[in-house]
Order: sequence, then C-alpha cells, then structure tokens
Amino acid sequence: MAGHDPSHGTQRQLVKRKISKHLSADLQENLDSLHGMFDLCNDLISHSTNINHFSCCLIYLNDMVSREAMQRIETKLALGNDAISSQGDISKFIYQRFAYSLLMEVNSLETVSEHLLEGNAVLMVNEVESAFIFNTKADLGRHISTPETEQTVRGPKEGFVEDLQKNVMMIRKKLKTSALKVENSTIGKQSKTKISVIYIHGKASHEVVEEVHHRLSQIQTDSILDSHYVESMIKDQPRSPVPTVYSTERPDHVCGSLLDGKVAILVDGSPFALTVPALFVEFLHSSEDYYDGAFAATIIRWIRFLGLFVTLILPAFYVALVSFHQDLLQSPFIIRIAANREALPYPVLLEALFMYLTFELLREAGLRMPKPFGGPIVTILGLVLIGQAAVQAGIVGPILAIVVSVTALTSFILPNYVFHQTIRFSGLPLLLLAGLFGFMGIIVGLMFGLTYLVSIRSFGTPYFFPVSPARMERWKDVFVRAPWWAMDSRPIGFGTKSSSDTEAPSFKKEKDEI
Repeated sequence: MAGHDPSHGTQRQLVKRKISKHLSADLQENLDSLHGMFDLCNDLISHSTNINHFSCCLIYLNDMVSREAMQRIETKLALGNDAISSQGDISKFIYQRFAYSLLMEVNSLETVSEHLLEGNAVLMVNEVESAFIFNTKADLGRHISTPETEQTVRGPKEGFVEDLQKNVMMIRKKLKTSALKVENSTIGKQSKTKISVIYIHGKASHEVVEEVHHRLSQIQTDSILDSHYVESMIKDQPRSPVPTVYSTERPDHVCGSLLDGKVAILVDGSPFALTVPALFVEFLHSSEDYYDGAFAATIIRWIRFLGLFVTLILPAFYVALVSFHQDLLQSPFIIRIAANREALPYPVLLEALFMYLTFELLREAGLRMPKPFGGPIVTILGLVLIGQAAVQAGIVGPILAIVVSVTALTSFILPNYVFHQTIRFSGLPLLLLAGLFGFMGIIVGLMFGLTYLVSIRSFGTPYFFPVSPARMERWKDVFVRAPWWAMDSRPIGFGTKSSSDTEAPSFKKEKDEI
C-alpha cells in the first residue's frame, strides 16, 4: 500500500479548496475535499489499495488510532476477493469481512471528519457514494482509579475518569434498568465535546429534564474542556459565589442522586459529573454517610456542621471579641490577652488578615507541590511553623495563631471542594465586618448571607429546601441520617415520590406550593 503525505511538502499556507458536503462516487474528489479540510495536518494518514478493480483509500489520524486495530484492518483489506464485480458486491464484502469492527456507513463529508477526529478510521471506495467507518479508537485515557477529592474508608473505590463512555458504563453497571435514559449531544464549535444527560424515567421531573436540555442548547462557545465550563453556563445565578450545581467524581453519588429524581450531566474529557438540582444541605453530606451506621453517620454529620460554623466565623468572632467586646471575657483571660498583645505593633484585624493571607499562600503552594514533597501536610506544617515564628517575632499574638490554625484544619472537614472554597472565602467579609462593627457586623453579615441562600433556586427548586420551605417529614436525611428502613421517600421538589407514597405531585405543582 502506498502512503500519502498530506502536508504537501513545506507549504505553510492553507490551501483553499471547494469542499463538498456530500461524498461523490469519485474517490479522488472525496480525497481532495478531505485533504482541504485537514490541510497542514501531518498526522492525517491515507493508504491507497485496490480490491479487485476498485480503488480504495484508508484514512485515519495517526495519533488517535489503535495500532493493533489498524493492522488487522489493513491485513484484511490486502486479501481482497475475486468475486467482487459491482458496487453491491464490494459493500457486501466489507460488511462480511469487517463485521466486528465496522461501525456504520455514512455519506456526509462532515460526518467523516467527525469520526476521524474521534479516532476512527475511514475507508473510501471509488464508485461508491459513501464511506465506511471502522472502530479504531485508541484507549488514551487513564484507567478507573480511586477518587482523588472524595475518598472514603467504606464504600466503592471507583471514580470517574476522562472517558465519557467509561463513565456511562460505571453508572449503568450500578443501575441495571431500562428506565435509565442517556441522551447525548455535542457542544463547542471547535472542541465538539460530547455531553450526556442521564436520568431515570419516572423518577426525574420532566420539567427539570427539559430545562437541562434547554440550558445546554443555549451554550454558545468554541470549546468545552471540563464540566466546570458547563456548570458556569447553566447555573441559576451566573455571578453567584454559591454553587447551585453539584459536582462529584463518584459514580455511587451520581447513582444515588439519580434515584432521588435528579438529573446528571457527564462531559467527555472531565472526571467530574454534575447533578441538578443541588441543595445547600447536599454539600455538607458525604458519600461515606450512607456506608456507616445511622448513629455514627449522624454524629459525624453534626461535627461537619460544627466545622462549617468554625470555618466561617471563628476568626471574625475572635477579632470582634478582642476589639469591641472585652467585657464578655473573664478578668484572668482579659489580662492574659492584654499581656500577649502589649508589645504587638498592629491591630488584631491586620494580624488576622496577615495570617489569613499566609494560610492561602501556603495552601496554594501545597496544592501545586509534587506529592512526594508532602502536599497538604506541608501546608499545615508550614502554617504552624510560620505562625510560631510570627509569634516569637512579635508580629501576631499566640491566641490568634491558634485560631487561624484551627480554622485552617476545620475547613478540610467540608467534603465538597467547590463548597469548601466558597465557605473559606466567605469568612473574609465576615472578618472585615467584625473588625469594623464587632458582633453586630457578624450578625448582619450572617443575616444577609442566610437571606440570599433562602432566596435563590437551583433549577426551580429552593436552594435551602427542605429547611426553607420547611418539610419536616423530609428531615430524615438532613440534620440526621436515618436508618435505611426509615427513609421510604425522596425529597419533594425535583422528582416524584417513591412507590410507597399515595400521590406523586408534579414538579410544577410543588413549585406552586412553595
């Protein structure tokens, strides 16, 4: 077989050619159109061969295909068949000879281009107005491994990878039902990224599914390289710092959300899946809550809520206490604080901002640091060592160093990374309000924050549901984790009820009630 060089020597300018949308019976015309689309693409390989008196050309992108698959196809093409004498005979020969690797037969040049970019090989035959697509994709992604950001002691150890097909497979492996629907689409003018919308028919609200498709169809961008691109374009409040779309790399979490009546969005090339609607309480729950006993999971959940408040208000509470409300402390404690702060040159608010900035710098350094050097462990140790050195140098007080260190540790209790970032940075405006107005500033800041959280929605569902609007019968999986035998229904607002419920109100009806 002869090789073809698509680079056309050392020419560096694109060659403008008239490209036909449909394949013709002339093989050379089809090749000219295809090479015009992939001009200056040196990895486009075309091998010419003959099957009896029919001229053929096998085309593929060299870095995208499996070598073993290409070798099998080229070997079978070289064998030929003497009985081939017509267009129908050669099509029959290809279907019989490549039954296991042949995907489809297409007649559009644009479809041929899409399959080439996906890693498939294309066979074009002279006198045939169609092309044959072979499955030759190379497995370029990483294998299924343990989730990096949502690790658990008990429960499944599988995590999503960057391959959309593998991710859908992991979900179907857990939910073996024909009611699980997978609807595919493509977004991105240049990247042409595949996206799958997954839901369980009969459990997910039809209105939510339609809203997801509507928002995805409104996305106009050149490329989608990660699920965060989609998340930022479909969330209810585009400028909101609060996440209203849940992202996870755990298939078991996605399956649980699908059973709750939610809709999942998977993006090719991203190991993080999106689920909607997202509720505030969901970001404080961990997958491990459902693999431990009800009592232990409930206690851990309360500890997590405590960690949320410590991360959010502890530095602000200390600054307000020292600056404005010393009368609330006992005399020995006030004397000790005054003695420690006597030689310090700066106000406590500036000291807190300095320690806050130091922690963020160390945290970023720890995230970018190679794992053999310690990563997050180096961040914590660095914070402790720098805090101790700052105390000894007389820059900050020892109690403030303890407060910031405790806050840094408790921030890692929050299980969701995006929510962790939001809470961590939300403590900064509270810190400023506390330094300027004391406890009143903290209270006003918390009231404004709570009012905002209660007012927003996620795909039509109140963000603070089922706390506000209150549905106490749905609190079995909010502040506590009830035993499995007691959780006989799903939260109202984004799906239908379970079979044990007597009535299944629609999504629209529930929104009207709210």
